[in-house]
Parts: sequence; C-alpha cells; structure tokens
Amino acid sequence: MKRILIPVVAAIFIAVSCGPSKHAVHVEMRHPSKAGLDLAGKNLSVVYFETEDDTATGFCESMADGFAYTLEQDYGLKDGAVGIYRMPLRKDTDYKAKDALSELLIDTGSDLVFLFDTVKFGNMTVGRPSRLAYSTVVDSSYVSSGSIPFTVKLYAFDGMDKNEKVHSFGGTSIARPEVYSNGKDDSTVALAKAMNALKQEGWEAGETVADSFKSQWKHEQYSIIYFDTKPWYDALEKCEQYDWKSAMTIWMDLLDANDVLKRSSAEYNMSVACYMLGDYDLALEWLDRSDKENKLPLSDALRKRIQSRIK
Repeated sequence: MKRILIPVVAAIFIAVSCGPSKHAVHVEMRHPSKAGLDLAGKNLSVVYFETEDDTATGFCESMADGFAYTLEQDYGLKDGAVGIYRMPLRKDTDYKAKDALSELLIDTGSDLVFLFDTVKFGNMTVGRPSRLAYSTVVDSSYVSSGSIPFTVKLYAFDGMDKNEKVHSFGGTSIARPEVYSNGKDDSTVALAKAMNALKQEGWEAGETVADSFKSQWKHEQYSIIYFDTKPWYDALEKCEQYDWKSAMTIWMDLLDANDVLKRSSAEYNMSVACYMLGDYDLALEWLDRSDKENKLPLSDALRKRIQSRIK
C-alpha cells in the first residue's frame, strides 16, 4: 500500500487546548502504473501462445516468465504468485475481443489477465566473432553478437474494472543473442546458433515490457486528528510507525466517547487508516459515519482521495 519513509517520530506532542489538533503523516503512496492499470491487490495471470514455431514459442515463454517475475518483485508478491499459462493458438479466435479475454479470466481464476500475442521476428544478423580473454574451452573461445528486431503485442483485461475495457499495448525492439564458437563457423551455422539462443533473450524483453506496469509512487501528506490525552497520543505514535492496525485498535476504544467531536474524529482517523491499508470501500464507510456524526473540515479532501481509488 505504501513505501515507508524515515519517520520523524513525534514521541512528545505539546498541546494546551482541550480541542482537537492535527498531525501530518508523510507517506509515499502507490498509484496506478504508467500504462494506466492498477495492479495492486489483484490476482494476476499471464498467458502466451503455443504455436508451430518453436523459436517464437520459446521466446514468448521466457518473456512471460520475465514479465511475471518483474511484477512479483515490484508488488511484493511471493515467487509464482503471478500465474503463467501456455495456450494453443486458435486462428479463428479474436483474442483482443472482450469475450475471449473474459474467458481467460475465468480459466485462470484471476482478477486481471495479460495475454502476449504471437511475436513477429525480422531478419537475424550475426556480427564477426571476437576472442574471449579467459575462455578455457576451444569450442567457446569466441563470441559473436546476434541482432534481430521483433514486434510484440500485449492485451490486458481487468475483470474488476466496471468499464470492461480491453487494453492493447505494442512495441518493437531488438534482441541480441550471444553466439559462442571456435571462431570458424560459417554464416549458416552462426545464424542457426543465434536463433537457438534467442529464447534466453525473451526474459529481458519481458522485464522491459513489465516496466510500464510497475507502480508509480507519489509523496503525499495525510492529517490525523488527536486530543490531549494519552490514548490519542498512543494512536498517533502508532501512525508515525505506520502501524495502522494498532492505531485502529486504539481508535475503536474511543468510539464510545460521549463527545460527538471525539467520536467523529476517531471515525475520520479510522477512514484514513483503512485508506492506507488499501480497503477503500471500508474507508468510505468510516468517513460516512464521521460525516453523519459531525462533518469535519478535512472530510472533503479525504473523500476525493478515496473516491479516486474506487472504480
């Protein structure tokens, strides 16, 4: 939900008034990716095609692996959390259509599915071999660099998006497989080796594609309301430690206060905590309760932030 900054621990708060005070908590909040998709908290899957072209299939397999691994690292998921599926290509199916991608959502049991279309390669070229300085194997004492352009298309469908839109992405890049030899291979052999080594380059391509779907982080400031008594300070200290669940436990005990302002303030704080934890619907419920008790001046700004997260 957030990336922790080094907190300025406010262990001692000075207050002389019986009324409420505000304390600013600074955080970096996760926002949707550059591609416009919000992947946080969703069950993700990646699908690629199996075709008669073993080279293209192998490249796409490696690309899907690199893509999934990069997303797992960025979103703090365990290894293998992003499911990877191979599917036979049916030429009579329009895979960029909503119905086809909806079917993939059901088949993979995911919230959001990515589909790599078949990759299209250009012509492979292989440069002159260069001798390696430290090679002890005669057959691999030289290395050449291959170069082949490729075009890839990627479709994404978010089953949790009420707009039910199919997102399409595409791009062209160059894969550069390395070819090891004794320095005497003719062009035909060198090209064949380069094509066989192409699969390994798919991982890097997958990492590159995944960059557009990584989180964007923005520094934001949120206000917590407190009063000049120990429980409120204890909760505030938990906020400075980004321990929102512990802070919520304290505020829950403060909801029985006879003072309507204190009740609405605790409910407002509960809304902030739920927002920080990514439960936007519950954050809105707590803010509604706070407004009903006694609408606070901070309410409208928080509501806008919550509603921007709810699709």
